[in-house]
Amino acid sequence: MDTKEKNLKNSAKQAENLQKEEKLANLTSESPAKLRQNLSNKNSDYIFRLEKALIQGGKTEQEAQTETDKLLVEIISAQKQGVPASTLYQKSPVLKADEILHPVVKPKEPEFWQKAVDNGLLYFAIFAGMVAIMGLSSPKTQNSQLGIFTLIGISVVFGYVMTALNEEVIQSRLRDRKLGWGKMIFMLIGTVALIFVVISIFTLKAVQPINPVLPVAVNLILAILAFGGRYFFRKHYHITSSVLYPQGTNNK
Repeated sequence: MDTKEKNLKNSAKQAENLQKEEKLANLTSESPAKLRQNLSNKNSDYIFRLEKALIQGGKTEQEAQTETDKLLVEIISAQKQGVPASTLYQKSPVLKADEILHPVVKPKEPEFWQKAVDNGLLYFAIFAGMVAIMGLSSPKTQNSQLGIFTLIGISVVFGYVMTALNEEVIQSRLRDRKLGWGKMIFMLIGTVALIFVVISIFTLKAVQPINPVLPVAVNLILAILAFGGRYFFRKHYHITSSVLYPQGTNNK
């Protein structure tokens, strides 16, 4: 197919889409009463039975009519293509009424700070557990770099940066683009630098008294509490994704 044929084909497709949009605009401007007059016998019966099911479900006659009025444009649009309402919705009037009466509420996407806290709690639990394991394997070795505030600082950095990185990856997928290696490397270098700063600050002699290395048992308890706190935090804010399973939508 040469360029001229492609252009003609694209022009024809654009004209067809424009015609469909104009028809849809005309339908949208029509009153519900007039739209009902254009229903086929089959679709008119579907609407009648749908309204009846809505009334039986607790709606008033006026409320049932208002609900079905919202469906008229798409029903008639499909009707013009030979598709009846039962096929369009793949539901009987009774099931469609149940869908209207009991709509499925889509979970709200968690905010950035909620994801960052969730990931921060996860990393704190992991790091506290690792410190406890190292304490068990080398009970005589204590390092001020593994103090409680060092763990908190590193967890905060990882929680924030990994959440930001996941957001970038998700947005790249939504835009159908790959995340640039340069940006990823920059974020990783920034993470390492921040961790270095955190460790450097909490290894200062002036800070060491408030950054104690906790006993193994305490670190284990903190790890368990962090996991437990994270569980309830995720449940409260309806978070289903995580740093290990990032998602474009919160519907995992």
